[in-house]
Amino acid sequence: MSFTLVSRTIQGLMGITPDAPDHNVTTRSQLPTGMKWLQAADVPLGTGTVTVRHDGAAKTTLTNNSRKDSYSWEARFPGVHKKIKVNGVAQRVRVKTVHGVTCTYATPTVRAGATTVVQVGD
Repeated sequence: MSFTLVSRTIQGLMGITPDAPDHNVTTRSQLPTGMKWLQAADVPLGTGTVTVRHDGAAKTTLTNNSRKDSYSWEARFPGVHKKIKVNGVAQRVRVKTVHGVTCTYATPTVRAGATTVVQVGD
C-alpha cells in the first residue's frame, strides 16, 4: 500500500521521471488547484538523489544531492507560456506535446550539489 502511495505522489502529482543511465530527469507539476506546493526529498537517481519542489504549476526547484554526477533536467510546465526563466535568466521558450499534453519546457544541466529553479509566466 505505501509503495502505491509513494508512486502516485512521485509520478502522479510530482511528474518525476528519472532516467539514470542517461543522467536525465523530467518533471511536470500536476498539483491540483488549491495545493500551493509539494516537495519530494532524496528521490533516487542513479548513484545519487534529487529533491524536487513544485510551487503550483509555474515554478519548480530541483536540487542535485549527488556528490559527483550532473543531470540534464527537462522541466515541463502544462500549457503554452510566453516566458520561461532558469535561475532568473530568460530562456528561449520551447513547446512540445507529450502524451497529448502541451508543455512549455527548459533543459538545464544541474551540477552535483547545485540547485536550479525554472519558472514560467505569461
